[in-house]
Amino acid sequence: MLLVVKILAFLLLGYFLLWWLVPKGNFVAEALHLPIWLLQLRKLASPNPKPLKIKYGKHFRQYLLYCPASQQVPEKQHVIIYTHGSGWLFGQPEMFKANAQWLAGQGFHAFFLTHRRLPQYHIEHLREDAALAIKAVTVEMARLGLSSKKILICGNSAGGHLAALALLDGRLLASVGLSPSLFSALACFSSPLDLSKMWDSPPLLMLTHMKDEKLYQLSNPIAYLDKAPEIPILLVHGEKDGFVETASSISFYQKLRSLGTADARLEILKNGTHLGAASWCFTGHPCSLVFKEWLEYVERQCEEK
Repeated sequence: MLLVVKILAFLLLGYFLLWWLVPKGNFVAEALHLPIWLLQLRKLASPNPKPLKIKYGKHFRQYLLYCPASQQVPEKQHVIIYTHGSGWLFGQPEMFKANAQWLAGQGFHAFFLTHRRLPQYHIEHLREDAALAIKAVTVEMARLGLSSKKILICGNSAGGHLAALALLDGRLLASVGLSPSLFSALACFSSPLDLSKMWDSPPLLMLTHMKDEKLYQLSNPIAYLDKAPEIPILLVHGEKDGFVETASSISFYQKLRSLGTADARLEILKNGTHLGAASWCFTGHPCSLVFKEWLEYVERQCEEK
């Protein structure tokens, strides 16, 4: 027993030494920081109220969580759809309860969706899930009397990738009888928006079946940018992102500007990491300040129309 304790202590010491010594900007550094970040996120979430679980398909991963706006603050004009990250492989909405509660505290009704995962499924299945989940959100909004509200779609990392596809590829929502005009704003945090700027990571190769030409094009958000979106767009990326190349967001932003997109904003978080761009629910975090200010801007834009 004493030997086991010594081994565990040695491993723990090694972990914290690596956590401290490995510089930002690479996969190892992000992976080392992830467990502590998740613990902080979980600690931030309060046990109540419990979000409502809504199924949109038969697979156990096909569901979303609904978190109503707080009754303690004025209700906002937008409903927010948020898709979590974790490389199309991991994660679930319950992990991001603190994010949902942050949005509720700002006065937003929020829907957090999840989907079937790699490697058993690929981009065609994930696109189908995104469409079905968004359709379920509109049905639930009608049931709750929220149909008059605008929809802001956003996501972190792989979730932002799916959010961008939902907005830009009209075929995705058309498959469930909806239109991208449903959305009034888009926010992507440390998301792979130009796959040509990404390294051939195992998740990316699984998503596109080893970069199969058809699936690769189907997966690449920038490939759908043929005209300027007429809605506010926020892109946030860490300067030292070790999971998703910062160049991916920069390239996407440059394409938006070249098309004449008037309301696109790119925020590169100085010395920021992949996890940093997902930390908008942490009070005082630079990403939180950026997102809060942009949400207020989007609300004002809505009022002026």
